Amino acid sequence: MILLDDQPVFTGPTALRPAGRGRRLEPRTFGGLDGELLVDLGAGPESLHQTGRLQADTTAALREQIELAESFLDGAPHTLTDPHGGIYAGCVMESFELTTPVRRGRGFWCEYEARYRRTP
Repeated sequence: MILLDDQPVFTGPTALRPAGRGRRLEPRTFGGLDGELLVDLGAGPESLHQTGRLQADTTAALREQIELAESFLDGAPHTLTDPHGGIYAGCVMESFELTTPVRRGRGFWCEYEARYRRTP
């Protein structure tokens, strides 16, 4: 289960992959310089990629889960807690999308993908 601001938003099977941090480099060129100059702008934001499945007994309950997840697409930083108790503070949800149509089998379910950016 993955929590956002201590709310159980993603209760079905899920996987979270931190993609790490990179350096923000900006190439610059100007007259009289052979090649280019790289300006180091410091550490870049960390990316997190989440995939999983939303499950519910009814389509209405599944729609409520989807709407709850979409409510975190507000541009504000949130605290994400992974299934192992790892805490990621300052996560902004960049995208949330369903990757399969709603299906039926032991209730209703669909798979999703969410991406977060965590500022340094």
